[in-house]
Amino acid sequence: MLNIAKLATGLTTVALTVALSPVAVSDPAIPLDPGQLPGMQAMQSLSPVVQQAAADPKSAQELLLAAASQLAGSAATPEGSLSLAQAVTRFVQEGGAAGFAPQAAAVSQQAGGPVHGATPLMTPGTGNGPIPLEQHVPAPGAVPGTEAHLPTGINPANAAGPVAAAMPEVPTPVAAPAPAPDAAAPVALAAAGPAPAAAAPYDPNKPPTQDFLYPSISNGCQKDGGNVIATAISVAGPAKIPAPGPGAGQTAYVFTAVGTPAPAAEQKLPLNVTWVNLTTGRSGSTTLKPNPEINPQGPTTLTAIVDTGSGSIMSTIFGQVTTMDKQCTFMPTIGSSVVA
Repeated sequence: MLNIAKLATGLTTVALTVALSPVAVSDPAIPLDPGQLPGMQAMQSLSPVVQQAAADPKSAQELLLAAASQLAGSAATPEGSLSLAQAVTRFVQEGGAAGFAPQAAAVSQQAGGPVHGATPLMTPGTGNGPIPLEQHVPAPGAVPGTEAHLPTGINPANAAGPVAAAMPEVPTPVAAPAPAPDAAAPVALAAAGPAPAAAAPYDPNKPPTQDFLYPSISNGCQKDGGNVIATAISVAGPAKIPAPGPGAGQTAYVFTAVGTPAPAAEQKLPLNVTWVNLTTGRSGSTTLKPNPEINPQGPTTLTAIVDTGSGSIMSTIFGQVTTMDKQCTFMPTIGSSVVA
């Protein structure tokens, strides 16, 4: 079983012990409000796991599912983190975009089902997994894969509902005779209805962006000591933005610290993105850097274009950003994207 708490503690320790500039240390910082960060626990726990998965991509799916399951199996996990864990689980299992709705976390529990935190962990290992489904046994004489059949003991009359004789008889409605058509009316056109609108052509200047599952935050990143929220997105190539644009099989990452001035020309400490392609097993890490063509006057925006290849990509962004005013440590965030 993964020691997620140890991973998260190690990441937090590194983030807090990084040397800051004298200006950043002397300015007061507004403390973070945990109530405004419902998914922070999942970010701190899952980001190190994404990094571990990138180092061992063959076990990436197993690692991510185990970590998300630990969060989902703990009664102490906040609802926002629970929802993030569920989004990661859906993405790893289904390979589609991972939607995140914090308010929907509690809705997923069915009436009369187990209370959150009381279900067994879905982690690999003997005695620590879900109860296996009952094995399907074909009826005698049925050849699996060649014909439809039912398990032994199932009455075909009840296989799709109650027996037909038990269903109430519903009288067939009688349609009223249609009025005589007007010879002058465009009958054929009216019957066909309006022509369907043609699909809008793909515009490489406005490609679909894929938001990260949770914003990042930096404590005391503003000049007056205020906290800063940062958004992170990914753009699947081919696309013309962000400049110079990702090509086919590439993913562009954009990290924007909202409300900050322009980035410093020299980034003293790196802001990194680590990614793992769950489809192909490729992985890597790179540093996001300022781009003179993107928000040169601010807010501080760092970008990177990565050869991720096509597939379902899980990524985490973490590290530091140097603005014209501050040296800022940003909490990790993770994102899921699909590259065609």
